[in-house]
Amino acid sequence: WGTVLLLILTRVEQIGLKGLLIKRSPYFEIAFGTYGKFRLSASLVFQLIDILTHPDLSWKYELLYVPFIIPFVLVSIITMIIYRSDLQARPKEIFGTCLVRLKKPAIALLGALALVQLMIKEGPAAPADIIGTVLSQALKEGWIAFAAIVGTLGSFFSGSTTISNLTFGGIQEIAAKSIGTSVSSMLALQATGASAGNGVCL
Repeated sequence: WGTVLLLILTRVEQIGLKGLLIKRSPYFEIAFGTYGKFRLSASLVFQLIDILTHPDLSWKYELLYVPFIIPFVLVSIITMIIYRSDLQARPKEIFGTCLVRLKKPAIALLGALALVQLMIKEGPAAPADIIGTVLSQALKEGWIAFAAIVGTLGSFFSGSTTISNLTFGGIQEIAAKSIGTSVSSMLALQATGASAGNGVCL
């Protein structure tokens, strides 16, 4: 119930906590040249703006608002304190074991999430738009034969049908419009391929 309560408190705008958790100012900024500008606000909102000098290409991560530290880590720590007498290992050992187990999956997930964030951007300068246009122009109707394969590779490497669809769905949509075929059919091929790849991955 603690998790649900914290989610309600931080999601209902009328309570006022949501605005505090997603504030983007004040912030400090570090310029990384053509890679973009990194910003970190007082509310721990991480931002990377003007990625590769594109003004509309940006990324943000609201550390205190995304369901991670609040509520899950916070509730876990409170639960550990309440039931500390029943613990079979010290908290330091528990956290150490969790970090060791999460280290390798975290590397893969961070890469996948970064790719997804780039691919879900919209506009002519967005990566999905550029890739979909270039590939559809090169392959024409032949792209239909590769649509399911792209979905399969996406879920095979990421281990998730959802991530595959989020990453490559935009490319499939742009490609379908470019070659004049049904967007629904192309996305169905993407989803079918992603499901097959997820089965192989498991």
